[in-house]
Amino acid sequence: MKVFISASKIILYTFIFLCIFNSSYGRIIEFNQNAKSISNYFSGLISFDDFNYEGSKGFFKKLDESQSDNKNYSSKFIQSLINLGKYQEAYRYSKKLENKNQSNFESNIFLGLYEFKRKNYKKSQIYFKQLEPNLIDEPVFNILKVSLDAWTQIAQFKNQESLKLLNYSNKAYENLQMIQMAFANCYISSNTVEEDFKSIIENKKYNFSRYNFFISNYFFNKNQKDKASNFINSASDKYPRNLLINQFKKVLQNGEKNKNLFNCQNSSDIMGETLYILANFVSSQENYKLSNFYISLSKFLNSNFISYDTLLAENFLILKKYSDAEKIYKKLFGGGSTYKWYASQKIVEIMDEQKKAESITFLEKIYKDIKPGIYETFDFANFLRNKEKYDESIKLYSEILQKINSGHELYSSILERRGMAYERSDNWKLGEKDLLNSLKAKPNEPYVMNYLAYSWVEKNENIEKALAMLRDANDLKKNNGYITDSLGWALFKSKYFLESKKYLEKAIILMPRDPVINDHYADCLWMNNYKIQARYYWNNVLLSEEADDELKKKVEQKILFGLPNT
Repeated sequence: MKVFISASKIILYTFIFLCIFNSSYGRIIEFNQNAKSISNYFSGLISFDDFNYEGSKGFFKKLDESQSDNKNYSSKFIQSLINLGKYQEAYRYSKKLENKNQSNFESNIFLGLYEFKRKNYKKSQIYFKQLEPNLIDEPVFNILKVSLDAWTQIAQFKNQESLKLLNYSNKAYENLQMIQMAFANCYISSNTVEEDFKSIIENKKYNFSRYNFFISNYFFNKNQKDKASNFINSASDKYPRNLLINQFKKVLQNGEKNKNLFNCQNSSDIMGETLYILANFVSSQENYKLSNFYISLSKFLNSNFISYDTLLAENFLILKKYSDAEKIYKKLFGGGSTYKWYASQKIVEIMDEQKKAESITFLEKIYKDIKPGIYETFDFANFLRNKEKYDESIKLYSEILQKINSGHELYSSILERRGMAYERSDNWKLGEKDLLNSLKAKPNEPYVMNYLAYSWVEKNENIEKALAMLRDANDLKKNNGYITDSLGWALFKSKYFLESKKYLEKAIILMPRDPVINDHYADCLWMNNYKIQARYYWNNVLLSEEADDELKKKVEQKILFGLPNT
């Protein structure tokens, strides 16, 4: 099917292209008009738009030199080369464009960064001054220009005066300005570096957790290893899920190889981090083409910082380019045990999406390889529970509870998850106990309240108490489909059919495809004497791929006979 769609696009684009060419007597598009060139050109565009950089590079390369004056072609060809890490090839092609006076945004920025990396700052400045917006919005371009122009000056003069150029004018970018100023002060060996980084990581307004790594790394590079360890240990306690922090902790404590090399007195490393920040920003705006381009430029400037690959893999995962994402995640295995565990979980996501049966065996092997800590064990227990391996997950949850006290941040979550596993494995009394203890440790947690109260409703226990708890949960977490459904169902069980309809109607709007919610809503409609409508929603359950066989059998009976005793 994929080949057919791609071929159809080529035919369509070729037809449109020829129509435009014929109607305009060949004057509109500067392109050598022959069938082979047209086919390669449009195949290259389609491959590029599909994030197939190897394919786009191959098709574009088949075009002869005369096509370099087509800026759409040359722009995407350079991006393809850079995204593939073919930096020398990108340099040679960009120089050809320059010699023909056909430079574009991509060639100028790459040539500028190429010279910047070689510390030819005056030469890089010439290229940066030629940059004009191209396929990026103005704010992003302005941030980029300020950063490039400022750092060519800072790198040359290394004085406080040059730091004044790091002025992004717009207050919305004050977080970036703080980061850049800290790096700049480090670069010129100012005595305020430690103070600058501390003001960043202690800032409550923005999430600057990442920069705990950079201050610790700064002390490490200065051979102050005890100070580096103290900072990274403290940061790890605060941010136990941050990959960069926790891998560096293992580097310092366990002697794992450091695959995130960074020196804030190296201008290329700083520029690489700056482009990574922009890559993150445009990725959050769903501009994945530009994000991938900036990440690839970051990797060109600092090829020894494996963390950059995490964003690249995430972009491909969002785009459902599973083969590309998996390839990068496997590369991350070499970044150390923290990255290996993170990447293996992402690969399991891909395996599950592709309905591959061996995900349990795969993750279990990785888990045994990495010398797991509390958080890795918690992750693996959750994975096993989701795979309905309840006894195995309960064993792991119990192991963690023996190692932590009630003040640990995971304590209430582990009780919740173990309680859910007990409930699913028909050990309700143990499950109920865990869920109640979870709420005792962390009161007013709406999802725990929902699970406990819904379980009571399903077992016809504590209905009034469940109803009160679900009202509270619904107040705490409005517009959550599951909680709204639970409240509606508790009202149904309490025979408040009219009020039940109000909440179940809202739940079906929030989650129209959920088979259980459709079943609940249909039951409620039936009891409110909307019997034709009830059968419509029961029929939705039968058509749902998510509904299990047991639910479908019950619904078939309802469609035939309605609800009993009515």
